[in-house]
Amino acid sequence: MKWTGKLCFIALAASMCLCIALALAQSGVKIKADGDARFLQDAFASCSWKLAIGNLALRQAASKETKKFTELMIADQDQICRDLKNLSDRKGITLSEDRDIVRQNTITFMSKEYGAAFDRLYVSLMVDEHQRDVVLYRDEAEKGRDDDIKAFAGKFIKRLEEYVGMAKKILVSIPQPMLK
Repeated sequence: MKWTGKLCFIALAASMCLCIALALAQSGVKIKADGDARFLQDAFASCSWKLAIGNLALRQAASKETKKFTELMIADQDQICRDLKNLSDRKGITLSEDRDIVRQNTITFMSKEYGAAFDRLYVSLMVDEHQRDVVLYRDEAEKGRDDDIKAFAGKFIKRLEEYVGMAKKILVSIPQPMLK
């Protein structure tokens, strides 16, 4: 009887270990899959933010270079947003355009700037935002779990890098403010 009780205890302990291992494995997959969903949300928030700030730039930028950059960027970001929405719909993931408080305050602050001062702030912001996106997209392309999402991210890295280069070139050409 003692031997049978020990055997039952061992079998019960083994099955509990198996259940725990399966639960952890499934949660690990879910965490990885949630990483793909997080990428989609972050990328969508970024492109919708760039569309909003880009529309402000079209109204308030002074230089033709800045406006031309913005028109190109808006066209690309609009396409990226549509593609992200289609991809997320296929994957059953809901995306939100919600902007964090920093981005909301940035639009409010920048809406009071005009001319070269606006151009400097905006183009500098575009350098930073596109560099951040290059890292975001590259990380997903290298480490993502979903092949469709990885391929999507990989497709846009080079174009985002081009925007960094364009914005840096424009930033150098914007006149610096005069000190009094």
